[in-house]
Formats: sequence, C-alpha cells, structure tokens
Amino acid sequence: MSWLPVLFVVIPFTELVILLEVGELWGALPTLGLIITTAFIGYNLFKRQGIKTWQLVQTKLSQGELPSREMAEGIIILMAGTLMITPGLLTDFVGLFCLIPITRKLVLTLLMKRFKSKVHIQTQYSYHSQQTQKEAEKHSGVEKGRTIDGDYSRDDQ
Repeated sequence: MSWLPVLFVVIPFTELVILLEVGELWGALPTLGLIITTAFIGYNLFKRQGIKTWQLVQTKLSQGELPSREMAEGIIILMAGTLMITPGLLTDFVGLFCLIPITRKLVLTLLMKRFKSKVHIQTQYSYHSQQTQKEAEKHSGVEKGRTIDGDYSRDDQ
C-alpha cells in the first residue's frame, strides 16, 4: 500500500513541476509540441512493438512452446503504452524507455531477477500438484478419456 501515495500524489506533482519548468524555459507552444510529439512517437512504437510481440506469441504457440518471455514483454509494452497516454514528460520518457526493444529487454531481465524466486515457487507448486493428480489417477484406476455412465439419487431421511 505504500506505493499508492507515490502513484497518485508524487508522480502527478512531479509531472506538473517538470511541465511548468519546461514551459517556462521553452514557452507554451514548444512544450505542447513536445508532449504531442512524444505521444505520437510513443503510439507508433507501441503499435509496432505490440503487433510484433503478438506475432511472436502466436508463432511460439503454433510450435507448441510456452511464450512466457514474449508474454512478459507484452505486459511491459502494455504498461509503456499506458505511460505514453498519461500526460507528462517523465511518464513519456519511462514509456519510451520501455518501448525500445534493447532497453525493454534490460527492464525484463531486471524484473525477472527481482521476481525469480516467486515464479520458481509457483512453478514447483504446479508441478507438484500435477504429479500428485497423475499418481492419484493411476492408483484409482481412472483412465483418461474413459466415460462412466450412472444414475444418482439422494435419499433424505
């Protein structure tokens, strides 16, 4: 919960201060032009990178592979696109940083190192539960694809 004040108070305040400073230095029209230019460039990058990543996901899926890295890149691209539509120069800079493929891979590597232990634990848990389910099916005599037909009635006394 400590990130909420940063998200809703500190970032907009910082954006406003930066816009006022740049506006004072350059003037109102050049500052507005800068905001529109970064939004246009960001939108085009977002669109191209998003389509490219979606195609990579489809390719991996058609090959029977899990597109985990591509999905993570897609999430970063989506967050970058969200930052690009947020008015302000700081969010535009961070969004553009995440939309450039080389820097996005750097961000992805840092995030994967940060969350590696959590993902690893979840993977072990799901593997364990799959093994347990397979063993239970083997010992119970239930075969995959076999249908058992029957009737059920409940007698309440």
